[in-house]
Formats: sequence, structure tokens, C-alpha cells
Amino acid sequence: MNRIILAYANANTELAQSIDNQLSRIGIPFEHIPSAVGNVAEAITAAGEPVLLLVTDNLLRERSCVKGLLDTLKSMPSSTAFLPVLADGIDALGQPVETKIDRMVNMLHYMNHWQNAWMELSSSHQAASPEERAALEPELNDTRNIANQMSDLIVLLRDQNAVTLAEFEANDFALFFKKFDLNDWHGQYKRLVTQSIEQQSVTEPVHLPVTPLSSGILALEPVEEPLSKVVDTNPVQEEIEVPVKPLEPEPTLVPEMDAAAEIIATAAPVDQIELTIRDAQFWIDRGHVERGVELLKIAAEEYPDDVRIAAAYRNVVPTTEPKAEIETLVIESHPVAVSNAPTTENDINSYELMGDVAFEKGDYLFSKYCWDRVVELNPGHPGIYRKLGLMTAEHLHDHLDTAILYLKQALEANAKDKEVQAALKNLHPLPPEPMVKAVVPLELLVESIVAPEPPARPAVSPGTVLITGATAGIGRATAEIFARNGYRLILTGRRVKRLVALKKQLEEAYQSETLILPFDVRDGGAVQAALNNLPASFQDIDILVNNAGLAKGFSSIHEGSLEHWEAMIDTNVKGLLYVTRCISPGMVARRKGHIINLGSSAGKEVYPKGNVYCATKFAVDALTKAIRLDLHAHNIRVSQVSPGHVEETEFAITRFDGDAERAKIYEDFQPLKSSDVAEVIYFMATRPAYVNIQDVQLFGTQQASNMVIDRSGR
Repeated sequence: MNRIILAYANANTELAQSIDNQLSRIGIPFEHIPSAVGNVAEAITAAGEPVLLLVTDNLLRERSCVKGLLDTLKSMPSSTAFLPVLADGIDALGQPVETKIDRMVNMLHYMNHWQNAWMELSSSHQAASPEERAALEPELNDTRNIANQMSDLIVLLRDQNAVTLAEFEANDFALFFKKFDLNDWHGQYKRLVTQSIEQQSVTEPVHLPVTPLSSGILALEPVEEPLSKVVDTNPVQEEIEVPVKPLEPEPTLVPEMDAAAEIIATAAPVDQIELTIRDAQFWIDRGHVERGVELLKIAAEEYPDDVRIAAAYRNVVPTTEPKAEIETLVIESHPVAVSNAPTTENDINSYELMGDVAFEKGDYLFSKYCWDRVVELNPGHPGIYRKLGLMTAEHLHDHLDTAILYLKQALEANAKDKEVQAALKNLHPLPPEPMVKAVVPLELLVESIVAPEPPARPAVSPGTVLITGATAGIGRATAEIFARNGYRLILTGRRVKRLVALKKQLEEAYQSETLILPFDVRDGGAVQAALNNLPASFQDIDILVNNAGLAKGFSSIHEGSLEHWEAMIDTNVKGLLYVTRCISPGMVARRKGHIINLGSSAGKEVYPKGNVYCATKFAVDALTKAIRLDLHAHNIRVSQVSPGHVEETEFAITRFDGDAERAKIYEDFQPLKSSDVAEVIYFMATRPAYVNIQDVQLFGTQQASNMVIDRSGR
């Protein structure tokens, strides 16, 4: 080992230097990478050495520290030693700021910070001149990426077994020496510490160096063994007994403990009680008293005999009016000021954006949590009940009663919303005694009471279908129609939770044989690793549906985002090529197969601000024709489906980066549904082997072309 990288925010330089001073005493070489050098992630990657990362409040709030850090840590070889150490940050006045990432409420703290930063930059960007916009664009993109990745970064740090500073220091930094494979050095370091103690004990009481926490300096823990007897580990010398006075640690400056920490627990683990009360206080301090009281009530029910929880719950007296002002709450005679600041639009938008990001990642419970906060802050927020209702109905089957309430609220806002109507119809329970209602025709009652049995699975599967991007929209609908008709399925996608849920649904509904492969089609290595190692029963793929694709951004060419362009090119073109290259050789060898590519009307006709997306779909059109010319002599069919506007997909919400308002592009006309496109794909795939439907372009009746749409209503 040549050196160890010590990476940290510039505000924590003293802490880093203290660690260096102590551990370098025996020759351990550190290379410092403070945020002052520029981008920390890039510097870590360039160094390529073992990394000791000081995770502080400062680091998690500083752009140069967290930009690209998630990708760097993910790509770090497993053989590289990496240790994240949680330590107090430093505020502008030099006071300590606790750094916690162990619970969702702590994660929200940093996610909110970056979401708010992104929204402020977005506002500045929109109001700026073209020249100023160009200058702001890189910072805006960086901030949006950080906001989207912050939860994943914190989870990764936790998964990497982040340790507290106290754990890091314990037993003469034993964990450090073990993590970086320096066990042989540990004995040397312990001897050095012991000798230092012996020398001090001759003339003065022993005090290990302790510095106020506000300075950020590391303090060594006292040696665990009794210091009345210090033994030199050198075998040449005799055992020496050195008189040492009892330790009298210097007072450490710590922030004033909050009320929760002053109440002594008697019936439950101290850390759990502290965390619960602090979580409650988090909501109380932000003016959401009812939510704080709810947490305390749950804790009181769980630990009914605990004096701390009971005292905290007794002394928080919520008002019956949710929006009434409360001047002060008292917890065990300790005054806690309650913020009366009005809810800002930023708070609401921040929670909505976090919910959108969580939804994209398939984290539906957290998405619901965030969108519920939006409802709490502003029940009239446009479209929020619609989001909650549709998402909960589709993905959170343990909350179906709640989904019904959400959907009913959504219909109060828009009674003509067909998608909400359909979702509510599917969920709403039947009347308890339907036969009493004579006004309902008997055949309808029978139909509503007796659920149709799923179609029997054919004794022999008609074939194996591989569908990319199967976790939503057209891909999901296509998987469903092939499963319903007995096909064996291979489903790929980036979102593991969605794949698992879809597999379970198809197996329960249609007894489908389903193999799920979570990977990103943009990653050529991942594509090859997955598709070149298929189980024997899934290796002969009859139908390949290249469905994975997306649109990102809606800007003129001179204002476009390079990141958006690369995402579209990598997914829509390169992803299609990677998968086709893996699957087509097997089809050629068997002289049998069908490749169906998802094109678009954008691949036939360009439109303003569609530039790069249109280019990728024109490429799909060209590739489909070229692949057909290459493979027709091998008896391989090659087709394309090119739809116009399609709802029941994530196309619009993805294009507009989660902006639900901008994504409302289908409300004034009836577009195609994802199931319509899936039916066309199934029809193409099930024609006789000598029939190849080369290309189908389809629109909703109200859409005549990309630019000509009757928007007079549905």
C-alpha cells in the first residue's frame, strides 16, 4: 500500500489533520483530498487508492463533495478498501452540527436541501437571459443529479458499513488497522501510545488529548485496560509497573442537549427512544404538530411503561385546529420553540419531486410518504390525489382502501378522468348484498360477483419472448398479453422491485413462466452478462421486443442538455443494438425468430424541440430496415411499431424530468393506450411464419400527425 486517500469537506480540515497527525506517527502515509482541490469524486477516482472518507454535514451539503460521488463509489473495485466515517460537521460559527444518516427523517434532511437548491436554481434559470442560462446550465444539471441521487448515496454509505467517529477511534483505531489490512502496524501504534502515556505519568496526571468538538479535532479514546498497570509489550524488557493517576478528562464542549436527550428511559432501548422523540420533534419544529404527536402516541403504545416517552407525550398538547399557532411546547419542563413559519411552495414542490423520483426508482412506499406530505401541506395541490390514487392502486396492494379514497378525491377535481374512473371501478368493493338491488340486471350481477378464471395455460408454450423495458407502459402491457396467451417470458428493466412484482402478478394471473433480468440496456457489459448466461429453458428466444426507450427534455437544439442527449442515444439506439447483437445469432443458428422494434411517429416526422429524440427514432427506423435486409435470408422476421401519442406510460413524466404539470399533455384529447400498442405487437408476432408485417404506424383518432391534433376534448 503506497498511501491512503483521506477525503473530506474543506470545513473539516482540522479533523482530517488530527487523524493524520495521530496515525502518521508510525509512518502511515495519507494523501489529503479536501473539497478545495475541486471535485472530490474525480480526485478519488484518479488516485485509485484505499479511501478513508469523512462523512459530515458539510460534505453532504457541498456540491464539489457529492457531485459524482455515488457513481465513483459504485464503480470502486471490491478489492479497494473503503471506510466512511460519520463525524460532526461545523457550522459557520464553528459550532458542531450532528451528522446522522441512520433513519429516513435524517435522509430527508439532505434530500430536501438539494431539492430546494435545485428549485431555486431552476427559478433563476427561467428568469435569466439566454447567456446567463447557458452559464447556469451545468450547475443546474449537477444540482438536479445530486438531488435525485442523494437518497441512493446515503443508502450506499450505510451499506458500506459507515462507522461513527467514536467507533473509528475505539481500541486505538483497531477498526482502521483491520479495514486497511494494517494489523501488523496496530501493535506498533499501541506501543507508541503506551509509551506516550508512560512518559506523561512520571510527572503529571495522564490526559489523552481532548479538544472541543467545535474545532472538529479528533479526540483519542482512553485505553480500555486499567491504566494503573501499563505493560510494555517489548519481550526483551521486564514487565514495568508505572503508577498512573486516575484519568480526569478535560471538559468537552458539546451542544446543549435537547429535551429528548434529558429524559431518562426505563423500559426500552435508549437509542430507539431518542430517535423516536427526535423524529417527533422534527415534525413539531416544522409546524406539523399532529404528525409529531402521532409518532409519540405510537411510541407510547409500544413502550407504555417508559417514563421518557410517557413524559414527552403528556407534555405535548396539540391544538384541535390544525393551522392554529402554538407558541411553545413543553417536554419535561424544557421549552421547545415551535416554528410558526408558513408553509412555502418550495416545501410542497420539494416533497412532490422527491415522490416523483422515488416512483421512478420503484420505491412506492416512500413515494406515497412524500406525496402524502404534499396533501398534508396543501390538499388542493393540482393532480396530487390522482398521482396517489393511481400509484397506490397499482403498486401498494396493502393500501387499497386508501387508494379508493384518493381516487374519489381525484374524481372530485376531474369527474371525466377515464383512467381514474377505471382504476376506481377495479378497486371498489361490491355491495354486501347485491341481489337485493333488483334494478341491476341479473347477468350483470353474476358477472360482477363471479370473477372470470384466468385462461388455462397451454400444455406447450407457443414460444419464448424477450421484452426490454418491461417495468412500465407499453413493455408491461406487452408482457401481459403474451403471458395471457401462454408464452414463456424474459423481462428486463432497471427497476428490480417492479420486475419482481410483475413476475409475481403474471405467474399468479396466468401461470406464466417468467424470468426477470434486472439491467440497464445502456450498459453493454451488463447486457452481455445477462443474455449470454440464460438458463437452458430460456435460451431459444423466438420473439425479441426491443421496447426500452425514452425521451428526455423538450428544448431547442441550442438549449439542449448533453446529458439528455446521451441518455436518449444510449438507450434508444445503442441499447437496441446491444440486445439485438446478443439475441440475433441464436435466431440465425435456428433459422427462426422475430425481432420487433418500438419505433415512433417521431421516427417518421420531426417536430419542434424534438430534435435528438426524433433522431434516435429515425435511427430505429433505419436500423429496422437494415437489420431486415441482413437477416431475411436467415428466415428472420424484422418489424417495427411506430405509435403516436400513448397514455398509460411514463413517456411524458420522464421527458419533463418529473414535472407533473408539464406532463399533462393528454387531457384535452384521447390518445392511444399502452394496451392498444401491445395488441398490435402481439398481432404482428402471431401471424403465420411466412407473413412479416414490416411496419405499423398508429395514432389515436384525434391525432392526424405529430403536429395535427384535435384538442377539443376527449
